[in-house]
Amino acid sequence: MGVYKGGASYYHNISENVNMVSHFYSYKDGYFGKKSKSKDNYVRIIESKNPLQTAKDFYDKIAYGGIENPLEGGKGHTTKMEDGTILTFRPTSSSDGSPAVDINIKGSDAHGKLKSQKIHFTEEK
Repeated sequence: MGVYKGGASYYHNISENVNMVSHFYSYKDGYFGKKSKSKDNYVRIIESKNPLQTAKDFYDKIAYGGIENPLEGGKGHTTKMEDGTILTFRPTSSSDGSPAVDINIKGSDAHGKLKSQKIHFTEEK
């Protein structure tokens, strides 16, 4: 038995967490937030007054009950969920410097309608 993120008592799959997280963050058609200016639909934006804190909160909720490991060089964390989904939190993304959470469902067998996506957390305008 591993140690599960957030003190969960069992290994969670991503679909359990999506339902809970969608009460706090906009979720529609398998995506969180809104589409970015990128031509790619999977690049998303969630705006807030404190992007880093919001990114951490989102990641902690979506990754609850997974098995977390640090990225090399202190550049963030990854969490593997029971269904095979991989979540990655980076306080500073390489593309634009904003905090980011990647959701990769390629290895998942229980992701429901959730789609793979990269969410950038930006300052409210």
